[in-house]
Amino acid sequence: MTDFSIRFPDEALSELRRRIAETRFPNLPNGAGWSLGTDGGYLRSLLAYWRDTYDWRKKERELNAYPQFTCDIGGVTVHFFHIRSAHTGALPLLLTHGWPDSFLRYAKIFPLLSDYDLIVPSLPGFAFSSLPQKGFMSNAETAERWHILMTEKLGYTEYAASGGDMGRGVTCYLAANHPNEVRGIHLTDVGLVRSLISASNETLTPAELDYKRRANDWLAHEGAYISLHSTKPHSLAYALSDSPAGMAAWITEKYRAWSDWELLTMDDLCDCLTLYWLTNSAATSILAYHANSFTLPPLGNITAPTAIAAFPHDVLPAPREWIEAHYPLVQYTHMPRGGHFTALEQPAPFAESVRQFMRAIR
Repeated sequence: MTDFSIRFPDEALSELRRRIAETRFPNLPNGAGWSLGTDGGYLRSLLAYWRDTYDWRKKERELNAYPQFTCDIGGVTVHFFHIRSAHTGALPLLLTHGWPDSFLRYAKIFPLLSDYDLIVPSLPGFAFSSLPQKGFMSNAETAERWHILMTEKLGYTEYAASGGDMGRGVTCYLAANHPNEVRGIHLTDVGLVRSLISASNETLTPAELDYKRRANDWLAHEGAYISLHSTKPHSLAYALSDSPAGMAAWITEKYRAWSDWELLTMDDLCDCLTLYWLTNSAATSILAYHANSFTLPPLGNITAPTAIAAFPHDVLPAPREWIEAHYPLVQYTHMPRGGHFTALEQPAPFAESVRQFMRAIR
């Protein structure tokens, strides 16, 4: 393992500001708001803040206060935070993020979960983690590398895992494939339940039928990015890597649609956008959709105790009755506020949900 700290050159930050200043905006009709994508007025305000006011160096200092490392696992460079608890024998907790975020999803809770050893890696293709030579990696493949990280690289014999979005998928594969080492899993979603979407209406309970209707509506109006990321990610990659404004528009729309929007600040957004831009990982991050659409193996049986933290503004929360039938549920928490970005939006309630679960499985 190699010690790591974040430090981008001043020239890279200056070049980013220059590119933002030279944005060429499209000719779009007025009055659409967010209905057809990112609102132009908001994007102009965000770009101006990102260029003139936002301070990446402050975020860099905050992050570098915590120990970070890189290591090679199966030809992939994995970047991760490893924040040890002061308590001897603390149960390690592996936290895995999703798209379009990063380890920043969990940065606000680093000081709130000091009773545990925290391990927070960057998914392959995100931030400082690389991709294998083939150019993509599925949740199942990532899970195997995370298990090597936890057991062979860090020497843990058992651990708990938590995740949302792609991180939920990785966490579930860990639990299914390594039941002896994974003590329990804490999830903030269960993904898109395609078995309910494709089921006959007559076989569904009222709650499941409502979910099917909501899911089909969401896929029709919000789900185009899944097909694009899965089938033609390289075409989008050029725009995401060449234009800060284009990248910001693509990512910010998802933050607004999937979150409890009022809980997020422009600094939260600029943290994400700057990390993606300076690591040139906005394009490589979306390649996981291709891997998960075309190379993902079936998920095995999960026997590890499972907690769900259900955020009201998340994308398509699944019916609790379906979750209870498919997971060994030991804790279900209705979170008061928040959406898809969980610990970023509601750090204290998220941390408390984790603490309750960790006490239960300990």
